[in-house]
Amino acid sequence: MTNALKLNVLAFVLLFYTWKRCDGLVKVILDFDRWELTNGSNIFNMDSVRVRKFNRTLSVLNGTGSLLVDLDDTYEYGFNFARSAQGNNQYNAYPMKLASKPMCEFLKVYYREYQDQFLKFTNLPYVPKEGLCPFPKGNYWVKNAYIDSSVIPLVVPEGFWRASPELRNVETGEVVSTGSFYVKLTKEYA
Repeated sequence: MTNALKLNVLAFVLLFYTWKRCDGLVKVILDFDRWELTNGSNIFNMDSVRVRKFNRTLSVLNGTGSLLVDLDDTYEYGFNFARSAQGNNQYNAYPMKLASKPMCEFLKVYYREYQDQFLKFTNLPYVPKEGLCPFPKGNYWVKNAYIDSSVIPLVVPEGFWRASPELRNVETGEVVSTGSFYVKLTKEYA
């Protein structure tokens, strides 16, 4: 077999494998592990929000949290992601993130784009096309919330993941609240 023929066969195999993966034969599974509020109890009260097992294969988020202040453009909000391939709590920063934006812009761009993923599980406010500012203080519940894994790109590797939201005061630059969602991402190949 010539080198050119070997390369063509390899290219065909890779193309076929990629086509199979894109044809829905790969299933991404996300399993909640826990939620932690690191600081910011003067802004959020999340004491009753917990992860629980819904059935053998699904963990969900449940509880009620309180937002103690209206969030407007005096705050910036964003998410950073980190991955632990071994599950040994040695997380490495990952280049994927939702960049910090002033709160009203964050709501208009990111929140609005993904709100269909979580509004069915919560009483969080709907953000219309023109936006919502400020995000109103109040009590918000979440019931049996899970992540629709179809929104996760196939290129995201398996492992243990930490998503860390960060709320920053724009005037002082101080981080006023952070927390972490922990999930396990696995893939099933058909």
